[in-house]
Amino acid sequence: MDETILIKLLQIQSQHQRKLREFAGKLNLSYFELDLLSLVLDAVGVPADNTIEQIGKYGYGSWIEQPNTFSRAWYYDKFQQCVTQGAYEECKDYLEKIIITSTFHHLLNSKKIELVI
Repeated sequence: MDETILIKLLQIQSQHQRKLREFAGKLNLSYFELDLLSLVLDAVGVPADNTIEQIGKYGYGSWIEQPNTFSRAWYYDKFQQCVTQGAYEECKDYLEKIIITSTFHHLLNSKKIELVI
């Protein structure tokens, strides 16, 4: 997906969250919640969150310690921290950070590649 489209999706997500906070306590808007951030994370190669499945398999005590557990919570928390106004530059910076993080995560967790000379 084009970077400009991903940035626009992040801006819409930010605006949407701001509107939901504005009406919190006044109206129940839970049916209108969007998760465009998930689409962006998918597009840049961040693995799907499997915390629910891992908790089901291993219980609350040891699910996080499993090597094949992946949580997207950090990416959502970082979005809340980095994107406060929904400005283009904020979203672009966040996108660049998650691409770098996703790339390093993939490299660290992939199989060893043998060099053939």
